[in-house]
Amino acid sequence: MGALRQIRRSLALRFSLWFAGWFTIGFVAIFALLYWLLGRQIESRDYEDLQQRLQQYATVYVQSGVRGLQRRIAEDSQQPNVRSLFLRLVGPGGSQVWGKIPPDWLQEDQSVVVVPDGWGRWREQTVSRVRITRDAQRDLAIVSQALPGNVLLQIGRSTDSREALLEPLRKTFAWVAGAVVLMGFGAGYFTARRATRPLREVVETARSILATGNLDARVPLPRANDEVAELVRHFNSVLDKNAGLLRAMREALDNVAHDLRTPLAGLRLTAESALQRRDVDAATGETLGDVIERSDQVLALLRALMEISEAEAGMLKLNRVSCDLGETARHAAELYEEVAEAAGVTLTIEAMPPVPVVADPTRLRQAVANLVDNAIKYTPAGGAVRVSAGSGDGRTFVRVTDNGPGVPVAEQTKVWDRLYRCDQSRTQSGLGLGLSMVRAIMTAHGGDAEVHDAPGGGARFELWLPAVEVPLLMPAETSHPGD
Repeated sequence: MGALRQIRRSLALRFSLWFAGWFTIGFVAIFALLYWLLGRQIESRDYEDLQQRLQQYATVYVQSGVRGLQRRIAEDSQQPNVRSLFLRLVGPGGSQVWGKIPPDWLQEDQSVVVVPDGWGRWREQTVSRVRITRDAQRDLAIVSQALPGNVLLQIGRSTDSREALLEPLRKTFAWVAGAVVLMGFGAGYFTARRATRPLREVVETARSILATGNLDARVPLPRANDEVAELVRHFNSVLDKNAGLLRAMREALDNVAHDLRTPLAGLRLTAESALQRRDVDAATGETLGDVIERSDQVLALLRALMEISEAEAGMLKLNRVSCDLGETARHAAELYEEVAEAAGVTLTIEAMPPVPVVADPTRLRQAVANLVDNAIKYTPAGGAVRVSAGSGDGRTFVRVTDNGPGVPVAEQTKVWDRLYRCDQSRTQSGLGLGLSMVRAIMTAHGGDAEVHDAPGGGARFELWLPAVEVPLLMPAETSHPGD
């Protein structure tokens, strides 16, 4: 049904149908006009000769009477075109004065009948009945002219039926029209598809940007410099401006974050020094402690922003070693067992086979820990969070699945943006940078991060890395996530 609906919505198909429809109407109209003109020409040719003959014989009749007309016709009967003529003089009241019927018009039937002989007896006699034959392939062309003495002169001829004569033309038209309509539809569809290709590319580009958030996609400019090309240029210009605005906003945010680190660190140091003085009372000490805590939060926010910027710029420092992705994920998840227990959430760490990768294990633990922390935070009490790892199709993965409220489909591409928070996350504490950091870490490793609906409800976050075929060397696990 979806494919059928897509075909019905196709602009190229509608253009083709309109083109084929108007082409058919025009073709039929032209053929009808030619057919009518050809029929008129054939009819005119037949009647012009009869009119000439009628004028000649009418003159003869006026000058020489019936006998003169009979002699003239007898003289002309040697000509084939006169021998085939039908002539008749009709007197007042419709009675025939004289007539000549072509031999091929007559069909004679003879029969024997019994008639009286005038002497009171009966005798057999052969009688003939004469009639004019009728043929569907032939028509009669007759012209008349009134003559002096209330006499009507009629001249006729058997002609080819126009219907029969033009029948081959109609059959040829039916075949040619079908072929022309099909060719017109095909040519129209090809032309419409070619003309609307830039529009389809605009739609595909817009759909790709909405799905991935990648503003680097552009629509190729068509060769023709027409209205469609102008539309494509304006569309690309809008994308350029949007990308420039976002780039400027990120650069401004990065600059602000960089400039705020030093004064905030100084503020924290000053508060910490003041807190260590012996003459500080309890209320002042509590205030200074709150300042230090809030400074740490802001510094953590600025540090996360800077790391995300470095990762997006390809400048995040990674200590790549050969490690086990499953073991790394297990260590990260185990840190949250007590947090899950306190929240009433069942945290399941599945048995994971060795999954060799070449990556920074500290950054990977940070990414997995952020996902597990989010899953526990948004899963209600009594829910479950499951962590697993594996490989397939040339890639390795870590999955964190929960049965919480999930992520709306419309927001699944936005949760990775910096400082973006879903509606259901606004009631929870957080900076809106955890998932951005996760994706930045995976991008720095040449991998990717995705979120989907879980099969039984909830959300399923996936981290993907390229698989490697190297002997697995287990490094010493000396550090834990630094988030």
